[in-house]
Amino acid sequence: MTTEKLQTVSVVDALEERLRTEIFRARIEAGERIKEAPLAKELEVSRHTLRAALSRLENVGLLRYRENRGWAVPQFNQEEYDDILMLRESLESTAYRVAVAKGIKPGNRVDAAIAKMRNMTDDTPWFDRISVDCELHQALVDLAGSPRLSKAFADMMDEFRLCRMQSLEWLEALPTDEWIALHEDLVTGLKADDRDPERIAGNHFTATPWNSPRPREVRTGYVGASTKDAV
Repeated sequence: MTTEKLQTVSVVDALEERLRTEIFRARIEAGERIKEAPLAKELEVSRHTLRAALSRLENVGLLRYRENRGWAVPQFNQEEYDDILMLRESLESTAYRVAVAKGIKPGNRVDAAIAKMRNMTDDTPWFDRISVDCELHQALVDLAGSPRLSKAFADMMDEFRLCRMQSLEWLEALPTDEWIALHEDLVTGLKADDRDPERIAGNHFTATPWNSPRPREVRTGYVGASTKDAV
């Protein structure tokens, strides 16, 4: 019998994940100062442990530290949002090119994420939708088989996810069926015998609240398929 090793989760690991969820759910609001002593007491951890978790979140862009002001969640402006999207496009496009060149097609992980999307409705919170959205795109990037590329993408997606959670008014204009369809189209393109990753992706990476009042349909190079501005 083959068994997988158990993953050890430290207190810092658990605390980091707890705080990450609190940030994405806006329970720690952008710009709100995080008071270390009360938070450490509430979470029943030492300030040293709390600072270790906060430092990790700073490293992936979910927190910023200001001298004499402490930690706070950033509120991304348009320039920062566009910069994060540029990095996302660069990393994800590279992964697609590698996967296409190697002839690697999306498999069970991608299909499982799409299945989760299909079970979502207009009543599904955007926190859950964006979670599975990130899960899908991480699975697609992992097709390239590059641990460093996968890690860089995962780190970037923390900031990307926070951007999207700070844009809910814009996102809510996107019907759920369209949101599902645009991801289905992307996966269909990557499964097809097409060797042009840019045509497969279309402008899947570039939609923001500033350049698109609501995600709008655009044509790609496919017959019978389209890719829309993505979330």
